[in-house]
Amino acid sequence: MLPGVELLLLVLLSPPLLAEISHSPLASNRIILDSTELLQPLLTQNRDPNAETLPTARATPVPPQRCPSLQRYRKMLKDIDDVEDLYVDVPVHIALAERQKKRFVLNLNASTPLTIRFSAPVGRKMYYNRTANLLRPAAAPPGPGVAMGSLVLPCALRGHYDLFVLARHSGALKVDALAEHPQKDWPLINATHRIGIRTQNRVRKREMIVKWDRSKFDYHAMHYCLVIQRVTPDSPFISFDNFCQAVSAYVDQRHMSPSCSASNLLDLVWSTPPQRERRLNPRQSLHVVCTGKRRQQMLRRLLPRSTYQLDLFGVHQTRQNLTIRLANSQVSFNRTQPLALRQQALLLLKIGGQHGKQVYSFKVPPTPPQVPEPFVRHLLIPCSGSEIRVRLLRQRTEVGRTEAFYSPTYLRQMGVQPGERYLMRFEPSNEDEAFRAQKVMVALSSEPQFRDLPDLPQNASVFNVRTRCNRATIAWNGSLDERELSYCIIVFNLPQRNRSVVDPTNYCMDFVPKRVMQYRNFEWMTCRERQQSPDNIETETILNLMPGSSYLVYVTANLSMGKPLPYQALTLHMASQCLDGSHESFY
Repeated sequence: MLPGVELLLLVLLSPPLLAEISHSPLASNRIILDSTELLQPLLTQNRDPNAETLPTARATPVPPQRCPSLQRYRKMLKDIDDVEDLYVDVPVHIALAERQKKRFVLNLNASTPLTIRFSAPVGRKMYYNRTANLLRPAAAPPGPGVAMGSLVLPCALRGHYDLFVLARHSGALKVDALAEHPQKDWPLINATHRIGIRTQNRVRKREMIVKWDRSKFDYHAMHYCLVIQRVTPDSPFISFDNFCQAVSAYVDQRHMSPSCSASNLLDLVWSTPPQRERRLNPRQSLHVVCTGKRRQQMLRRLLPRSTYQLDLFGVHQTRQNLTIRLANSQVSFNRTQPLALRQQALLLLKIGGQHGKQVYSFKVPPTPPQVPEPFVRHLLIPCSGSEIRVRLLRQRTEVGRTEAFYSPTYLRQMGVQPGERYLMRFEPSNEDEAFRAQKVMVALSSEPQFRDLPDLPQNASVFNVRTRCNRATIAWNGSLDERELSYCIIVFNLPQRNRSVVDPTNYCMDFVPKRVMQYRNFEWMTCRERQQSPDNIETETILNLMPGSSYLVYVTANLSMGKPLPYQALTLHMASQCLDGSHESFY
């Protein structure tokens, strides 16, 4: 190259001269150096000033020669000058020759599910917001008037869409865009679906573990997406009618930049591989996390003393990603207030925290007028029969404690005033018990009796009086409760492997007669009214036991209306050999 030509090119390509050219009136004819110039000018031209503002897309500067998808999009814009406007719920009828190309333009002012149907097979490509974002929508099921190759966008974000069509055969073509999902009439979409959301806060680490139950609707094909919304005075709670609205709000606040590496803005939310933990951006109030088939998610970088709204959506994989609202919950992410206990309610609490210790709070309820001195009565039931201790704290000062216990126990707390707040701290009696002490049931009341729970005697043990070859006689102390009361004797068969190693005791199972029969290894049950005896001792003979077998026996006290309470469980070991019917053992 001649030296003069090299000098001229150096001057023309200098940054000051390029900047001067870009601000000249002929700037529209200059060479486009990056993909950002495809976005802002084109998004604002030919737009109704009264229409809702379209999302602003900020692209990462990418030279055209390094972005093949952008080059293909620009080439199609140049080659296909046959343009037709497409509107929602307005069908378009056209005639196309074989291999003819046509471009349809669709503008959405709101995010919505979108179905585009063709009456004849065609080749099609779809781009979003005049960028290199190539959409890959799912195929709609063929049907009457719907040809193979129709498109389904479970969530079409508001913006501009370019649909390029290639006719495979000559003839008439009908194209219509519907703002609905093809599976919107699925019978189960509006059915009652109860799913519980459970959370575990780790405020010091700014972490939260969210867990939920499995969907009952086609659980083998259901994936899950979690919408996390931080509720503050500056960003109040927003109720989303569907998952598409939540994704639209999430994309708008993130200002996600389209580039060659990301083919679709929605894919960045929907198609992101599930991860065990996700870090939330504290500067954003809304997040969308899709977990695939996983039914738990760890969230990090949460803000303490904040309230979070959790909305769970199901994504049906075999019905064109149909989204269903499954559950919602509001969580207070705060470590200063332990879980509060409610009066006259039997609550199941988790005590397997750090080092097996867990703290709960309760407030002394108002005292009934007939009670002269205020008090609080506690009922404590270790679920697995493990030995635990309970300490009562008032302003970090211990005001009461119990000895180690492993069966249903009552605790009476005197010298309290209505409105005072106390802490109840559970801890295992030793390090070995920390592995078993996981859950406990607690109830509290300021009345002499629990309204829906029977009163157990001070000694709630069950005794083995006599054991024969195939029968056993047991006895227990009767309840002092003067209300109408009955007893149920429930027998479970202990498998051979559990006789000496594993303790199968579970005081927290549902002892309602109709439900206890559904538990594994259930053997026999009978219920009867209380007996009238001078010493208040109840007895019962269990028949049809197998020699050499072991059994776990529960005795429950039942009110006519309320929840049963179990006595201390009893284990029976039957003799393996029985010479005659008179062989028996006494205890």
